[in-house]
Amino acid sequence: MTLTPRVFTHAQDAFVLHAIAWLQQLPRGAWFTYDRVEFLANIGMFVPVGMIAALWLPRRWWLAGAVIAVVLSVGIELAQARFLPYRVADPRDVLSNGLGGLLGATLVGLVRSLLPVPRRQRLRARTA
Repeated sequence: MTLTPRVFTHAQDAFVLHAIAWLQQLPRGAWFTYDRVEFLANIGMFVPVGMIAALWLPRRWWLAGAVIAVVLSVGIELAQARFLPYRVADPRDVLSNGLGGLLGATLVGLVRSLLPVPRRQRLRARTA
C-alpha cells in the first residue's frame, strides 16, 4: 500500500471522498477532512506494526516497538521520494505512522504489565 505507484483507483478515491462527504454532514462532522482522515488512517495502519514489534521484543523493550515503526516509516518515505515520482513523501506520514506504532507498542506494554511475569523470568531476576 505504501510503495505502490498509485494510492487509489478512481473508484476507490470516489468512495473515500463520498464517505468523507457523508461524515461531514453529521453533527460536528465538519472536522472530517481528507487530510485528517488520511492522518488517522496512517495511525491505524501502523498500530499493528508497533504491536508486532513490541511482541517480538523482550518484555522490558516494548517501547522500542514504536522506534521500529518510525524507522520503517522513514524508510518508506525515503523510498517514495526516491523511487516513486507519483507518490508524495510527507514528514506528517512519519509522525502519524510513529504515533500508530507508539499506540500499538503501548497497548502491548500495558497488556504485558497486567499479566504475571513467567516463572522463568522471576527465577532469572532472583539470581541476577
